[in-house]
Amino acid sequence: MIAAVVFFACSEDGIESTAPQLKAFGPNPALRGSEMTFVGENLDPVIAVVFPGNIKIEDLLRENGDKTKFKIVVPQQAEPGIIELLLAGGSKLTAKGELTFTEPITITGITPSPLKRGQTLTIEGDYLNLIQKVVFAEEIEVKCQNFTTWTREKIELVLPAEARTGTIILADTAEIPFELKSETALQVVLPSVDETLTQTGIKPGEQISAAGKDLDLVVTVEMPDGTSVPFDILNNTLTFTLPNNISNGAVVMIPASGVRVIVRNIDVAAPDELEATPAAGLRAGDEITVSGTNLDLVTTVTFAGIDNPVTPTVIEPGRIKVAFPEGAQSGDLVLNTASGKTGSVHIETLKPVFAAYNPNPVSAGENVEIQGENLDLVASVTFGGNKNVDVTATSSASLTVKVPTNAETGEITLTMANGESVTTETSLTVDKPLVAYIPVMPEGEIAAGSVWQVEITNEDKLTGIEWNGTTMQYVLSGNNLYIGIPSGASGDNTLKLVSSNGDISYIINVKANGAVETVIYTGPTSTGSWSGYAQIEKEKFANATVGSIIHVKTSDVEAGAQGSFKDGATWSEIATGTDYFDITGNFDLEITPEILEKLQSSGLIVGGQKYTIEDVSIIIM
Repeated sequence: MIAAVVFFACSEDGIESTAPQLKAFGPNPALRGSEMTFVGENLDPVIAVVFPGNIKIEDLLRENGDKTKFKIVVPQQAEPGIIELLLAGGSKLTAKGELTFTEPITITGITPSPLKRGQTLTIEGDYLNLIQKVVFAEEIEVKCQNFTTWTREKIELVLPAEARTGTIILADTAEIPFELKSETALQVVLPSVDETLTQTGIKPGEQISAAGKDLDLVVTVEMPDGTSVPFDILNNTLTFTLPNNISNGAVVMIPASGVRVIVRNIDVAAPDELEATPAAGLRAGDEITVSGTNLDLVTTVTFAGIDNPVTPTVIEPGRIKVAFPEGAQSGDLVLNTASGKTGSVHIETLKPVFAAYNPNPVSAGENVEIQGENLDLVASVTFGGNKNVDVTATSSASLTVKVPTNAETGEITLTMANGESVTTETSLTVDKPLVAYIPVMPEGEIAAGSVWQVEITNEDKLTGIEWNGTTMQYVLSGNNLYIGIPSGASGDNTLKLVSSNGDISYIINVKANGAVETVIYTGPTSTGSWSGYAQIEKEKFANATVGSIIHVKTSDVEAGAQGSFKDGATWSEIATGTDYFDITGNFDLEITPEILEKLQSSGLIVGGQKYTIEDVSIIIM
């Protein structure tokens, strides 16, 4: 058989046309009952193909709306001659080549079936000498050069290991190939097990054995997570060992064809019947013993309130031991295994126990003693009005804390370092001071040499002010007190408000005279490869002055790191030389008149590559 493709000329002068064009059809000679392909341009209006003898075929096989190609099945009653393509609207295209027919290639038998890798497949029929290849399922081909027998009536070949069950196709190698599909599927032998069991309570390291047939076909044994393991085959039995990370699911064996055959369904053992000792009254560092079953599978333990799992100090089949970590909370203690299975048991931390206040009532600004048990666990005390005070406990039986001057009467909350808390359920009565006092201490930095403004209560009682024991001048306007902070002051200082009926003292922290540094952006922000940056609004530069310094604090500086200062509106360099400069650590920008104008009108972009921005500050000289 000589298979050909009939071609036709394109539009004249190379001018592209939108009209339907038929360029080729084939194979020609054709085989009745096989597929024929038509190739061209703008073939979507074609609605039917008319064969000689006025045989109309309207079943056009197109792929995804392809306008350049479609297929039809050549009718058995078709005759040689000219083919026409009918178009929507009534017009038609006439093929210029004449259709002819080949001798019919037939398949009369495919044996044996089922067939195993390496065995000989025999295909019987007529005109098989015209076939150049046999195609199995999943496009696995055997070409005629590898046929062991190739005659008009018979093709014999060795079944490839990759072959799968399915119909086979006999084909030539023409540009538009002839293809003849078998009517029945070839059955390809797969490895099999005598019984597909579900095995429960499985542990890593266990050996699995499965009797079966044709196990010599197996090339891979795969676990439920997709990893493969070594295996042995002896006396028609497949044997393998479960890995440490074995998880629930199907274990499969895979031959060269890639078909997955289930060997076993696995249900992995998990920690069970758990009991913790002690299970309550736990402090950081306490050793917990958990007893139960399958505890030899445990790899780590997770505690409530702790992000990172903890490794047990003892791991045995019937028990584990683990230290209760700092910061852990009451909740489920979770035992983790390599398979992903878990078990849990509830535990409770030791809590502070409240007994009494001394005194009660207490004056705001004065100390109160909280009496009880386990008070050394307390990290902060929250008074009425949600006023919180951090504490460092020195005794389990008592805790002394200064009552905030703006605290309210009510129950107090004792919060532990791990974040858990208890409420006293007994109200503490807070008496407000009768002397002049500061109800709310202002936030923000107090600079040496500045005038500090603060609101006070009972201002009519105020008679004087002392700074570190020395009387100083002040201005009182309504309830606003203005104090001139000494220019030489620094660190912690004692401020005493003296009233006609008593006094009250405060510790005031003062920043030493000189440059004032203010953080205007807080990270961390990784710059990556010029992708991360700090965008700082213009309002942050309202108090900036010429000569001030913008300071960028960095971390994780890599080789090749670069810094950049850009205009917040245009993203261009804020001044010449302020873009793409090399850095090895922290870096600065001195503010010029031109830079100050841009900062106060558009803000600033700090960026670059290969470092992390920890914070950006402005140092006003």
